Amino acid sequence: MAQQSKKPSLADPNVSAAEYMMFLGRDYTAQARVAGNPESSSIDVGAAFVPMDSSNLEFSARGSAGLDRPNIGSFSVGNDMFNLSRRLQDAKVSQGGMTITDTGEVDFGPVKGYYQQSSQPGNQDLQNKSYGANLKLGPVKLFADRKTSSQDVIPEEYVKYYDNTLSDSTTDTLGGSLNLGPVNLNLSREFGTRRGPKSKFEDTRPMAQSPNVTRFGGGYEGKVGPGILGVGGSLTDVRGVGTESSLGGSYNVRDPLGFGGKLSAGGFYNNPIGGESAAQALINYRMKF
Repeated sequence: MAQQSKKPSLADPNVSAAEYMMFLGRDYTAQARVAGNPESSSIDVGAAFVPMDSSNLEFSARGSAGLDRPNIGSFSVGNDMFNLSRRLQDAKVSQGGMTITDTGEVDFGPVKGYYQQSSQPGNQDLQNKSYGANLKLGPVKLFADRKTSSQDVIPEEYVKYYDNTLSDSTTDTLGGSLNLGPVNLNLSREFGTRRGPKSKFEDTRPMAQSPNVTRFGGGYEGKVGPGILGVGGSLTDVRGVGTESSLGGSYNVRDPLGFGGKLSAGGFYNNPIGGESAAQALINYRMKF
């Protein structure tokens, strides 16, 4: 009976890192990238172990630094069904300092979900979270999302007068879309609440209900006559505040006169809440010489 080969290990002094990488190369491809710009004193580096089979785990890491931009580092692990990642972005103390963002995503065919959390302790302990899921059934897509945010807003010298020093908000969104060839429709409803700090003289935290927001949109893009017609519109209703509407369209024809070029015509109209309506129209013809 033939003896089974032993898997190399970095703990074995007879195995070098290069040999270990070659062993992994049977199932993985090792990739690396280094780029720099001397003028801006910036550098970008990245490395990844990419599997031959997408059902296996992929590992990757990236980093960048420069004089005129924040230092950023990230790493992730996942496959075609899930992905986990962490991102660290450094900033000046005056801008809140380090921000850490964790993200998770899952993909089970028609069902997809995500979760993301970020924290910036140096920016009054700012915390943001968002998570949600969507379900696709043929031309119909349904989704639900929640976003939360909290921050310590009471100066340190006044903390002794408060039982809770946080100001936070929650926004829930439910909606769906329908895609039937060149026609698409979408509808969503947004609900929000806000809570403020609780002083020692209050029984409960102050709470306020944000106006519900309903959004409706639709569009069409397809061939009409010799060209491509695209039209779309949206309507946003903020309960108790007002309604905003917009409408736009374009029509593009290639070589309409028989000697090359492209004819484009478009227009846009917007009627915002509490503002003046505006409209714009444009026609142009482009040719290459």
